[in-house]
Amino acid sequence: MKAWSLSRVEIGRLFRNRLTWLAIAVTGLSPAAGLWLYRPLASSSEAAYSVSLTGAYLGNPALAGGIGSAVVFALLTALECSRSHRSRVDLLTDAMLSPLCMGFCRIGALSLAALTAQAVTLIAWMPFTMLQTGSVFRGWLYVAVYLSFMLPSTLFAILFTASAYQISRRLDLTLVLFAAFALLSMTAWSESWLLRWINPPVYSMSDDFGNTRLLQSVLYNRLFWLLLLCGLCAVSFLCVRRYGKGLFGSAARNVRKVYLPLLVVVCLLSGYVVYTYQPFLDHSKAEIDMDAYYNIAYNEYVFFDAIHVEARPNLSTGRFYGTALYSLHNTSGKPQTISLYVNPGYRVSSVTANQTSVAFRDCNDDDQNTKTVEVDLPAEEEIELEVAYGGFPQEWNLQELSQGSLEISRDYLYLANQNFAPLPKDFVWETQEPPPYTAEIDLPKGMTPVLFAEGTVEQAGENPDGTVHWKLTDSGQSIILYAGDYISHHIDAAGIDVAFYYSAKHERVMRECNVDSVLKRVFDYCTEHYGPLSFYGDGTMKLIEICNVGGGYAAAGASVMGEESFNEQGLKDPLKGAGGSEVLAHEIVHQWWGLGNMFAPESYTDVWSAEGLTVYTTYRMMKEQYGEAYAKQNYVDVWQKQVDDYYQNFYVRHPEYLERLPEQYRADIVNSLSSVRRYCEMPLKILKAEQLVGGEEEMDAILAKLFTRELDPTYPYLTYQDFLSACALTEEDLDLA
Repeated sequence: MKAWSLSRVEIGRLFRNRLTWLAIAVTGLSPAAGLWLYRPLASSSEAAYSVSLTGAYLGNPALAGGIGSAVVFALLTALECSRSHRSRVDLLTDAMLSPLCMGFCRIGALSLAALTAQAVTLIAWMPFTMLQTGSVFRGWLYVAVYLSFMLPSTLFAILFTASAYQISRRLDLTLVLFAAFALLSMTAWSESWLLRWINPPVYSMSDDFGNTRLLQSVLYNRLFWLLLLCGLCAVSFLCVRRYGKGLFGSAARNVRKVYLPLLVVVCLLSGYVVYTYQPFLDHSKAEIDMDAYYNIAYNEYVFFDAIHVEARPNLSTGRFYGTALYSLHNTSGKPQTISLYVNPGYRVSSVTANQTSVAFRDCNDDDQNTKTVEVDLPAEEEIELEVAYGGFPQEWNLQELSQGSLEISRDYLYLANQNFAPLPKDFVWETQEPPPYTAEIDLPKGMTPVLFAEGTVEQAGENPDGTVHWKLTDSGQSIILYAGDYISHHIDAAGIDVAFYYSAKHERVMRECNVDSVLKRVFDYCTEHYGPLSFYGDGTMKLIEICNVGGGYAAAGASVMGEESFNEQGLKDPLKGAGGSEVLAHEIVHQWWGLGNMFAPESYTDVWSAEGLTVYTTYRMMKEQYGEAYAKQNYVDVWQKQVDDYYQNFYVRHPEYLERLPEQYRADIVNSLSSVRRYCEMPLKILKAEQLVGGEEEMDAILAKLFTRELDPTYPYLTYQDFLSACALTEEDLDLA
């Protein structure tokens, strides 16, 4: 029987099997587990499980569906592969049909069943996903996520299980091997993004900005495993039993089919190359030597007066190219060698000094997401150094593939420091003020660039292809560039021109929350009660929403906040405020408590954190605006109820039982309990301290003194003991019992 005829027969037989349709049905239902049972995406809130809408209703279900469908089709594959052997008809079928051809057709039929199951899943879950994600739903992303997260896991399970059975010829051993293979991906291999075949590494997903680099990394993971498992499958076909011979006798016979060993070599060698030369992470040393990184021997003869960059991002491929022009001043009268920091994924293609090519060397010394490129300068005094560079930027291997750390796509652009252009490593400027740093870049319409800190952007016309030409102006030796569908609001708050940049997808929510009024109220209140922020610019400040999960950072003239602070789910967090505008106020108060004053990283047992003072400050603002009764009902009473429930919790009263729970359940319970302590117990302690020190005015004076205190650079954190000492209280004084 020819292969095509055999395939049609096998497909027809498989789809007449009730187990096949049961597997398809279970696969279609498996994403439901991602809604409450298996939620691998990291929460942005301690108070409740909070992720982006895309993460909650697309990312988690697709990942859960990948695991469920892999297990289901592994079982189906094992049963199908062992069917003829279990019914003892394999001797007859092998006499009539080529067992090699039969194996190929069986895997092809199972793969078609997996594709059918995936199509059913896509159709069944689309209405639900559209309804839950609303305005942030994107059809192409929906399809891409399921086809890259879920479908490959199913196909890989089929390939591995079929291979394991063809090698072992034992159903029980095949299932054990698959279980071990799946558990390795979820445990021992969980720290290696390329080895996670059943649960690809996805830590967060963006509603507002780009998921393109995330999808690229997942697809690269899938390519690696496809090559590896195709190689394993080819090995298993060498082991298909023939003519009643055993494993080795059959392999000796099958190896005569040259295409099989050739396929093994090509696939496994290609997998090795893909693994070894992956483009996403650099090869920085695991040991961080800060002294070597900062204690650099500077060239005392070479200085730069200006930097200009012609930036050319390729938003389709995620690659970046540019030409950086450095105006140098060589005071030695002799040839000199200088060094530049470059992203490890970039390759310097040419370097010219005054339009003459000069020698340069790529040191390939990856460290802390940089590598060094050395350049030989001529003896001329004034030098225009032009460096052409580009490639696929790599992320720091110690940070793995954290969402928002780097993105080049049509949705979002984030390029900072050495990711944007080579940085001067061992030479500086000689003037008192930092020299000008300018750049030019073309971006699609609807994509607005924003510079961190005090840099400015200016639209400089349109190109024939419809893109917009932008000029960027800053100072120093580097810039931090964001670009997306930004909307900006300028608000006069506390005498400062605050420019708030956020995604256009939040326009409705921000309008409902009355963002202008909230911003002004927070800045006016906190400045009056605690003092101005230390990172204002020259009478201005930028507040920028970025594609990031957890926290933010600030410097002169700007502060950034992750998008989770503004998503609709986060704005309904009851422990942060009684409504969306109050939760928004809470997030902005973090400019004072969290950024303006840093807090040491907490352990789950710590009650002291930025959240306690932020919740207390929000309460005081709402009390001033709406009155004492409103503040008591929506804040103090909520805190008290949560704390009362906390102390009645079984695991709080009997911690010895908590230690006996499985790690995941223990972690969920601990996170839930710790959030109550930080968001509710700590504000109650501060409220009690307020009463003990003499009232609100006295507490404001204490907090203002703490906010404006002189920082210890070796430990710049505001501690609980600092707070207690400022209040002249002890921990026992604030006991709520």
